[in-house]
Amino acid sequence: MKDRIELVPIGVVHCPIVEKGQMPVQGVRGQIEVFPPYLPALDGVETSSHLIVLAWMHHGQRDLLRARARKISEELPEKGIFSLRSPSRPNPISVSVVRLLGIPREGILDVENIDCIEGTPVIDIKPYQRGWDCVFSATHHDRSDKIQKMGQSEYREMLIREAVNYHGEWCPGAAVAVRIAEHATSILGGDLNLKEVYLSMGNHPCISDSIIGITAARYGNGRLHIIPDERRKGLEYLGLSAVGCRVDFILTELPGDIPFILSCRDEDLFSARICRT
Repeated sequence: MKDRIELVPIGVVHCPIVEKGQMPVQGVRGQIEVFPPYLPALDGVETSSHLIVLAWMHHGQRDLLRARARKISEELPEKGIFSLRSPSRPNPISVSVVRLLGIPREGILDVENIDCIEGTPVIDIKPYQRGWDCVFSATHHDRSDKIQKMGQSEYREMLIREAVNYHGEWCPGAAVAVRIAEHATSILGGDLNLKEVYLSMGNHPCISDSIIGITAARYGNGRLHIIPDERRKGLEYLGLSAVGCRVDFILTELPGDIPFILSCRDEDLFSARICRT
């Protein structure tokens, strides 16, 4: 038949999550076991830091056309399934961009951020290529309602992933950027990716990279401004603004301990000045 499609599992996911409702928004650390007939296909995979994993969500409903992001909140409105990343869809194929942590033995890939439960069949693995697969200028729907319904830990994990994916490492500067973004969100009250949010910053490389990754502010979209050295105060001066409100942050020192940065009081990291217009 012309419309017949055959998929052959090339491996299987192993991870601590056994029920789809238990999967964190950001996925988990796990392993991909590649079956013996396909081991030659792994030649060269270790040269990629990230991989695209296609899997068959075998517990997903195939007759579902509308759903809501239940991982975040049951109160979010229903949307068409093609605008969501739900495991239930006409053809339940999942796409996970994972970090390759290592290959402890032949046919076993240690990965991070895999969004598949234990036993999920893997149908393909591809190298993630930054120049082709990353569209930093891509836009999406307003996530403000979703963010407001997220727990603090879920939102922090989302910010960490956005910061690290752009900056390339989890470091004290990235951690400070995450804390600044959390504080700014509580004041501005919405998605920091919105076109109405503008970023003004100094030149600390790690903080700058990370906050750009979180906000998607760029010179090209007019949302990014660099503050001249003579106008900056302290180690780092950074401002985030939206309609009717601006928050200026002054960081006097950069602690070297990430756990301290993530657990300390805001005032131990920066001073924040709110200007309403």
